[in-house]
Parts: sequence; structure tokens; C-alpha cells
Amino acid sequence: MKNILLIAFLFLSAWASAQQIEPVRYEVSRWNKGQGCHFQTLGKDDGIMVYETEKTDKAKRRLWSFACLDSTLYETRNDLIPLPDKVRFTAGDSDGRFAAFLFVNDGNKKAADTLDFIVVSFDKTNGAYRTFWNKWPEKSVPLSVEVADGTMMMALNNKSGNGVLYFYDLSNNQYRMVTPSPSSSFVLFQTEAFAKEHAFVVAAKEYDNKRFVSTSFLVFTSSGNLQGSYRYENIPNAALGRMVFRFDESRNLIVIGTLERETGRKVKLEGVTENFDKESIGVVWMRFVTGTPDSKVYLFKDMPDIEHALTASDRVRLREERLKKQNKENATMGEIAFQFLPPRLTDFGELTVFAVEAFMPYYHTETRMSYGYYGYYGGYPYTYTVFDGYDFFSEVLLAFDYDGKLLWQQSVKFDNELTYDLFPHAGEGMCYDELVVASPYHNRLRYTAFDAQGNALMNQQEAKLTPIFGADYVEDEYFSQLAPWYGNRFLIYGSQIIQNSAQPKPRRTVYYLQKVQYD
Repeated sequence: MKNILLIAFLFLSAWASAQQIEPVRYEVSRWNKGQGCHFQTLGKDDGIMVYETEKTDKAKRRLWSFACLDSTLYETRNDLIPLPDKVRFTAGDSDGRFAAFLFVNDGNKKAADTLDFIVVSFDKTNGAYRTFWNKWPEKSVPLSVEVADGTMMMALNNKSGNGVLYFYDLSNNQYRMVTPSPSSSFVLFQTEAFAKEHAFVVAAKEYDNKRFVSTSFLVFTSSGNLQGSYRYENIPNAALGRMVFRFDESRNLIVIGTLERETGRKVKLEGVTENFDKESIGVVWMRFVTGTPDSKVYLFKDMPDIEHALTASDRVRLREERLKKQNKENATMGEIAFQFLPPRLTDFGELTVFAVEAFMPYYHTETRMSYGYYGYYGGYPYTYTVFDGYDFFSEVLLAFDYDGKLLWQQSVKFDNELTYDLFPHAGEGMCYDELVVASPYHNRLRYTAFDAQGNALMNQQEAKLTPIFGADYVEDEYFSQLAPWYGNRFLIYGSQIIQNSAQPKPRRTVYYLQKVQYD
């Protein structure tokens, strides 16, 4: 693979005989900063775009558009479904046939008939939408929505712990509630659905006197029956952080997760799942055959090629420590630690590639003078810290074999600007016999590729994304991300502000989907 081609198709204009080349791109007008937009794939060649419109029905309910798109991002049908005003999209998932979308209200409890949540499901087989609603248990906080085998699993936490699972049969909307533990210190942390295994995996963090002590892994069938329960005890001064799951050929659960520093300080259980402040010092690979996992721990400081993934200051420190050791001076290798987003997992031939994005918060200090109430006294200086944003400075790639042996480690740097929000900036996917790593930025796609031995096949490349109209100019861009779709096709999505003086409306703000193909 030496280049990237934007897929294009010939469009026969209805008003002219000439043919016009258009990119495979789909745009939705963004009329409000808080407008809900979400795209959910339904399989290898289609998906659903869900977005809030400006329209309301006669009952003043907000109309949401559910647009079915094919593999060329052509809109095959569009349904307007009324939902109560001031609801927001929260989560969505699909198993290829069924898709489910969760909406919650704005938290206003004054009206007695206020709905707490609404689920809109779509059955691809018969093309039918169904809507149902219910109320949360008191003080519940939604964690995730997963769909597998025609079942939607919804995970909720109480504000102080004690998670609850709901299993909804999307064919008849009947549900079953499961409480994995009666303890209020059992916090549901991550979930994932596996359509092939007809199973759901739930990871829960367990606390003792508000100190994190272990992680439990629960495997449920689509009917909500507990199929397996496993436990990982924290090692001294470190604990399991963000993780990904998979099953091997014998249906044994495999967990790969970051190893975070654990200070032993008491924590507030509220907001545990959204906390990304902890630093990771390594990665743990585990396979559960019996109750005790077969585990392997890999610390970043022991990885020979990790230097390329570090910030400049950490790279200097590491080189100084290695130089002292070579000169037989007193030197201890300090920890190498990263702050990470949730990891991603890619099957790369016989390898499993664990990819995780590292970021660093940046601050600067400002000094001001303070004077007395009437200004009579001499001023005195005071300083305060200002948050500048997050710098996503590196993406770390770790390749494991079937038995969890770390075969190679690589890293990619895309040089993103500071951002005030935490969201994925890159994506990975299998393309023929190569691993592609790419990141969209300011209407361009930066990308590189690796072979099965971890060798970079090219220097980092860059390609401009083709707009709908030739005169389009992207003025600004927000939350652009890339995700694998099917085969060697990838999907880029985000928000853009576009200028085009040749159009009746010279400035438009859109949520966009763009399909790219690697060759």
C-alpha cells in the first residue's frame, strides 16, 4: 500500500448532461452546538445516521431524523421520529441486524410525567422502528449500551456504586434486571458485546473502604444468565486500568489492560468511570481458563523502543539514566508513565494489536498584582495556574501473539494541537497484510503503515480530504475521528465550518461522514 484514495462515484445530474465526480461524503447541517448527532454501522455495507432536527410536531415534540445510508453513504430512507423535547442522545450500538439508540432527559424532575430514558430500536430485517421508555432507578448514572444477539444490555451505576444491568429483548421489548453485587462498592466500569459468542462482558471495579482492591470480569449470555465470573487482584502499588476484551478459539476470556499507579488513597466512587487522571506504567495481558488468570506484565520502562513514544523531557531523562547505568554510576531506572484514553484492539493476522493514545495536560502560570481594598497599600503579586488543553502527543502500539507474548512495540506521532476535550484522535485497521494507523486533522488525513514484524513501511503520509464542492474551504474543524468500517474502508466523521462564496449560503456548519479507502 503506497497511497490513499478517496472513493468517488459518478453522479448523473438531473439538470445537465455532464457527469460530475463527487466524493463519498454525507453532511448534516448543524444548527445548534448541543445538537445530537451519531452514526451507527449496521454491518459491512450500511449504517444509520441519527441527528436532531430543528422541526417539531404538533405536540411540540422534537423530530429526530433516522437516515439509513448504504456503503456509498447514499441515503436510502429517512424517518422522522418524534421524541420529547430536551432529550439528548447518550449511546448506541448494533449487532448487524438490530440497532439501539439511548436518549435521556435533561434531569428535570418537576413534571410528574417526565421520561427518564427512551430507546429507539431498528430491525434491519423488516425495516421497522420501535420505541419504548421507562424510568431509571433512583440516582442512576448510565454507563453504556451494548447490543448482541438481538439483546440490548444497558449498564447503570448508582452515584455511589452498586451497578445494575438491564437486558432488553429488542424483538418484544421485554427486559430482565440483574444486580451483579449487592455491595455499594461494586462499580461497573467497562462493557462490551460479542455477537459471535452471543455474550456480554462486564468489568467492575471493587472497593474496600473506598480503596480500589480488585477487578471482576462477568460474562453474561444474551438472556442475562451469568456464564462466567473471574477476578483480578491488584498487584502492589498498581492496579488494572482501562482494558479491552476478546475470546480465544476455546471461548476463554482474554483481557488486555493498562497498569495504573495505585496510591492507596481513598477515592470518591462517583465519577470513577470518567476519571482519566491516573498514569499507566505498563500493560497486563490475561487469559482466564480457570479462576486464576494466566497473566503477563510488561512495564514501559523495560520496552527498548518506548523512547520514541515519550515527550521530549521524558526522553532526555531516560537517556540520562541509561548513560549513568552504562558508566556504572548509581542510577535507578525511573518509571515511564502515560495518561491514556480507552484502548482499542485490532486483529492483525495472527497478532493482536493493542493501541492506546497518550495525552498530557498543559498549564501555564500567570502573575497578577493585588492591592488593598481602597488601593492605599502597596500591591503584592500572586500567581495562578491556567489550563491550556490536552496534547495528544503519541499513540502506543503493542503486538501480542496468541499466548500473550509481546512481539513488538511501536509508536506514532501526529502532532495534534491542544484541545480542551478528551476524544480519540486516531484509528487503526487491517488493510490486506498491513496495519494502517491514521488520524484526520483540518480536512487532511495523516497515516502510516506497519508490517507483521512491526516495521514501518513508509514515512508518515498526508492526503487532503475532497469536499463536496470544489470551492469548499474548511475554516475550522471539531472532534474529527477515524474508525474502521469494513475491508480496507474507513470512516471519518466530525464537525466542520466550511466557507464557499460560490454557494447561495457561503458559510455552513455541518456534521460530516467521509469514507476513505486504502490501496
